[in-house]
Amino acid sequence: MTQSRWSSTDPCSSCADTADPSSRTEQPAMVHNVHLDRRRFLGLGAGSLMVAALAPTGALAQVQSRGGNGRLIPPPRVGTILYTQRDAISRWGVHDNPNPTMGYVGGPDYPDDPNDLGPLVPLPGGFLEVFEFLAAAGFRQVEFAGYNQHPNNVGGSAPNVGNGSNPNYANFEAYREHARTLRSFLDATGLEAIGSHGFIPSTWPGGPNGGMTQGDHDRFMLELEVASILGMPYTGTGGDPTSASPNNRNVEAWDLAAEKWLALNDLAATTGVSIYPHNHSPAYSFLQDGPMVEVTEDRLTGAPLATPQIVRGESGTRLMERYLAMTDRSCPIELDVFWAHVAQHEHRWYYDWDGVRRESIFDPHAFTAANTKRIPLYHAKDGDRNAEPEGIGRGYDMVPFGDPSSDIDYQRFFRQQGAKGWHNPNYEQDNAPGGSSDPGRSLRVSRFSADNMQNLRG
Repeated sequence: MTQSRWSSTDPCSSCADTADPSSRTEQPAMVHNVHLDRRRFLGLGAGSLMVAALAPTGALAQVQSRGGNGRLIPPPRVGTILYTQRDAISRWGVHDNPNPTMGYVGGPDYPDDPNDLGPLVPLPGGFLEVFEFLAAAGFRQVEFAGYNQHPNNVGGSAPNVGNGSNPNYANFEAYREHARTLRSFLDATGLEAIGSHGFIPSTWPGGPNGGMTQGDHDRFMLELEVASILGMPYTGTGGDPTSASPNNRNVEAWDLAAEKWLALNDLAATTGVSIYPHNHSPAYSFLQDGPMVEVTEDRLTGAPLATPQIVRGESGTRLMERYLAMTDRSCPIELDVFWAHVAQHEHRWYYDWDGVRRESIFDPHAFTAANTKRIPLYHAKDGDRNAEPEGIGRGYDMVPFGDPSSDIDYQRFFRQQGAKGWHNPNYEQDNAPGGSSDPGRSLRVSRFSADNMQNLRG
């Protein structure tokens, strides 16, 4: 591997199983209009941007102390969703920037020594520079969270193609060309695009009100074409199959959502790309699928209600369980492991069809193992259990993957998931960006998390 501009030591230079970009799906006769001669693009001297060496950190000792010898995440599957590094993607990087953002990405003893932030260095920005940094840290896959970046970065900004109700056809070809440029960045840095949170239409073939609109169809097919250019086997959304709000837990709404996603995946099948929803904790709340019943106890506390209430009864089935039951393997999902644990904390009690309050504790490990071939992608988001009582708040605070404060048993999770080596975990941390006071933070914690993912054993 070509040595990264962001490190003087590449910790993965000896990895024999680095992803081979030539093995990925690509549209015929693709033209990469950006030739990646890094010195030509960035005009940098050999040592001008050397930041703290990305040698294996002390976190390795912490993960190895968990015991076991088998690597739980195969090297080609170590991924991240770029929402984690969204601040770095959206800023002007080093290329042609007379005043780049300065920050800290960690010194040689980070993170064992949290004060070893390394020297103050120009920070990478935009897709190409961030891809180089992530590859040097040990990531091999990325999940996009949109295709835009600061316009001054190499490759420029993404053209506006509108939405299904108002597609901007004039920019469709420029959008494809932008995707070809991003693909060239991926190939040059040895990264694979595994998925994206992007456009999902609101109408679908055979759906209500006349089915799929022409605008939704054309915009959706463009999104699938871009996914194909980027080599993705999957593309999807950052939301649930339908709203999982407290007022949208009726079985009819979720059965309609299943119909929609089956139809959209059937349409997408011609491109070889599958589409997926992404789940937060409300998707694991209880389905309202019974008769209207009178309840006399508070759902959370069990205390007597001052006045009985009339609610729709629940069988104990969860929203995503119903969705999976009403769809087939053509409809994959992406599980957010953090939010699944939040669901375990939040959604513990339901009213049965007789109005009786009952407890049912969600088990993310068992859910994943039971549906393992339906869940090709994870958000490997870690969490520290806080002091909030069961059913109150989220119950967990987000932390870097493998942080010593973690209370999510990822060793058990990956041991019990089934289909070992098939899944694609993407590190995510919503609170990774450090803002103007610590603009290097998202890259620093990404480095820490990649090291822990690479060395998680069991």
